[in-house]
Amino acid sequence: MINWIVKIIVALFGLVFLLGLLVAFALFIVVASLRWLLTGKKPQFVFFLSQYSAMRKNFGQKGFQGQDNPGPQAPWGRGQRPASNDQVVDVEAREVVEDAPKLPDKRN
Repeated sequence: MINWIVKIIVALFGLVFLLGLLVAFALFIVVASLRWLLTGKKPQFVFFLSQYSAMRKNFGQKGFQGQDNPGPQAPWGRGQRPASNDQVVDVEAREVVEDAPKLPDKRN
């Protein structure tokens, strides 16, 4: 008998916790939307969703970048294009000249 009462109480606590999470999420959505409308600054979850969808779209077009010569049957049934041979320049080296003009020192 006491076992059933404990189960009911734990289930009620779980239900209250779940409803609290739903109310907090709804309040967050309302506040974020109002802030978006008033300030024009997008909420972070909008940036996250747009980056995620762009990443999925790029993955669908390019596939795994690590494969050199993929076959016609790529992962998930999509064909892949071979990687291009474009070179990426990370740093461009330039000569440092000692007599180059410098900005004036504003520290006083």
